[in-house]
Amino acid sequence: MKNSENQSDDKLKGLVEKAKELADKAEEILEDAADKVRNSETMKKAGDFIEEKIEDFEKSEVKEKLKNFADKIEEKAEDLLEKAKIHGKKFADKAEDVADDLANSLRGRKKK
Repeated sequence: MKNSENQSDDKLKGLVEKAKELADKAEEILEDAADKVRNSETMKKAGDFIEEKIEDFEKSEVKEKLKNFADKIEEKAEDLLEKAKIHGKKFADKAEDVADDLANSLRGRKKK
């Protein structure tokens, strides 16, 4: 009985070792494939293409146009804020006038 248990343990250890060996081989194959892809002509062309597009973007006036657009938006927002302050003040003045009229009206009723 001990002999069959030892054989089972030995088989299991053997299977584990074989699985480790297969995993190591698979890792090597994947690393080789990754290296081949990295060093391939297609990847070099893709890298060159991306660099060209980045240079084109940097040469374009997009950054400057966006900055100008942001500046215009900021100016417009400041104008709108100023107008809102003016209208808010007018509204507060009118509300104050209405409150004064109402207070005067109530005072007049109390006297009568």
